[in-house]
Amino acid sequence: MREMLEQMIAERRRGGADWMPVNVFEEPDAVVVEASMPRVRAEDVDLDCTDNVLTIRGRAQIPNREYLHQEMQSGEYQRQIALPGECRFEDAAASVEDGVLTVRVPKSRPRPPEKIRIQVNRKDPEP
Repeated sequence: MREMLEQMIAERRRGGADWMPVNVFEEPDAVVVEASMPRVRAEDVDLDCTDNVLTIRGRAQIPNREYLHQEMQSGEYQRQIALPGECRFEDAAASVEDGVLTVRVPKSRPRPPEKIRIQVNRKDPEP
């Protein structure tokens, strides 16, 4: 968890047009990532996971017009976030609403303790 926090701090200091702020939190049955991605449509988002690192990519489109003042820009977003190993990425779900991408990754269900019966063979004593 500490490494993930340090990675986020380093990326925030780096800043830049491709940086997006994120919130990562745990629910009892899932890890949730919220990413601020203004002007990014669901069809312009690409998500993948390799070695428990979630990669978020997106493209924002700002209308081409004459601006009096412009701070928002068209461009690519990309962010990588390390998540706990107990996540089931194959069952993840994502949605975009009001400029926020929400990715919900279910946690693996803990296996109940398994009772294993071991047969004990009786060895008769030698006469």
